[in-house]
Amino acid sequence: MKTFLLLISILVTASFSLNAQSAPNVISNPDPVYPPEAAQLGYGGSVKVAIKVDKQGKVKVLKAWGPNAPCSNLDDKRIENIRKAVMDAARKVEFESPMKDGKPNEIEMTISYSFDSLGKPASPRGNSNAKGRIVDAGVLQGRVKFLARPDYPSAARANRVTGAVPVSVLVDTDGRVLAASVLGGHPLLQESAIEAACRSSIDPVVLSGVPIQVTGVLTYVFAP
Repeated sequence: MKTFLLLISILVTASFSLNAQSAPNVISNPDPVYPPEAAQLGYGGSVKVAIKVDKQGKVKVLKAWGPNAPCSNLDDKRIENIRKAVMDAARKVEFESPMKDGKPNEIEMTISYSFDSLGKPASPRGNSNAKGRIVDAGVLQGRVKFLARPDYPSAARANRVTGAVPVSVLVDTDGRVLAASVLGGHPLLQESAIEAACRSSIDPVVLSGVPIQVTGVLTYVFAP
């Protein structure tokens, strides 16, 4: 198996994004009511929600990814509860009618939500009593200290499944990957990719002489 690695950054902010058509104006965008599990994680995180906005500005949730699960327990049930709370909030978002060429038009887009180590909506200005500091390190290319190679699952090989699996990671002050979650890719490849990401390590990042936690993405590309 050939496995290639690409490291890119994650922006830890609440935002809307889409590919072509401009995002419609937001009428109402309530914060999620995070469950106690969000604080129990102790490191904050983000959830991305793919939605469809109809011609009346109403939202249908299509899919959600995140937050990062602890590498010590990738099947942590708390993650699903946090994701559900975010999806509930996304369903309550209201937009003005999406327009294209002067006419109402359906649109698909992504909403990103972030929460801090206290399980509260992350402040865009960093005004929070949350402990510690997690920084988006930008492009981490070249900072890989040890890259664990994923197994090529037999089911994926038998079905000739290939492609990229991006994995969101939280890196501790000593460079160990603390938590991770898949952001896409074929389901038959996801488990192998996230397990490999959790076994990898990054050169520690230092800011003003102090080691810090950072976020980023490891993208594994599977090919026969």
